[in-house]
Amino acid sequence: MVLLKTKNYIKSSLCLPKEIKLLLLKQESILLKDIFDSKLHTKKLQDFSEDHIYSFRVTRAYRGIFRLSGDQIILFAIGNRKAIYESF
Repeated sequence: MVLLKTKNYIKSSLCLPKEIKLLLLKQESILLKDIFDSKLHTKKLQDFSEDHIYSFRVTRAYRGIFRLSGDQIILFAIGNRKAIYESF
């Protein structure tokens, strides 16, 4: 698997608090090894059934959104769980 990050994802991740950034790096490394690792709480998003779009947990308050495309994991959104789904 290959992990890719969009410009939006990178920009949003730079705005996160320092402790969240550290946890995010840890979660990204787990994601690269196994997207369905129980530590990630990966969930397929219902509104995008054909697009293979999933969310993963960074903390209880922060989520990341990614798309599976072949052997690529494309991270495209990161943020507070209450606002993250409005960003795309």
